[in-house]
Amino acid sequence: MSNSSVYKQNDMIQEDDLQVKGELLSFEGEEYFKISNSNQMRPFFISLVSNSDHWMFISSNGGLSAGRKNSEYSLFPYYTDDKITESFEITGSKTIVKTLKDGNWLLWEPFSDRITGAYSIKRNLYKNIWGNKIVFEEINETLGLKFTYQWASSDRFGFVKKSTITNLTTDEKLVKVLDGIQNILPYGVSEALQGIRSNLVDAYKKSEI
Repeated sequence: MSNSSVYKQNDMIQEDDLQVKGELLSFEGEEYFKISNSNQMRPFFISLVSNSDHWMFISSNGGLSAGRKNSEYSLFPYYTDDKITESFEITGSKTIVKTLKDGNWLLWEPFSDRITGAYSIKRNLYKNIWGNKIVFEEINETLGLKFTYQWASSDRFGFVKKSTITNLTTDEKLVKVLDGIQNILPYGVSEALQGIRSNLVDAYKKSEI
């Protein structure tokens, strides 16, 4: 079989009317507040705090802006909350997964709406009680896989993204993962330049695949 033959799930899956639930729990050795089925809610804005000069504003769907000191030192475009929420497909975390099932490579993009209904999924959101870590979790029940990523800050390393993929079954799985971040601003781009010369700024962005 050619490695270039990649498919989505053939049968569209009817999404369940999943209940939104909030609870405090222990997660990765810390106390977190968890919102189960957070994607059933209208996207909302969240801020992460740090003990230094890091700042991050992030939508519950994953769109974000972040930087140091103030908006003049943004790592991602600094826009209003509605534009940040709408840009979740092109800004911030991006993950693409291929897994072999029944002889075919199946494509899965966690937290993307591009293949809504192709898989039975659940999305959960976690924020620790200190307010300096946030975790996005997507469970793909069709493929038996779970993907999570966490945003946190570090004095030494700046913003830290930690990604984890977990096999939820007892079967061995062959999985290929492309994981990273996108739409990083070039150095020295001010808030004003983003607002009036965004097309010019795009010309100076470099993407590597």
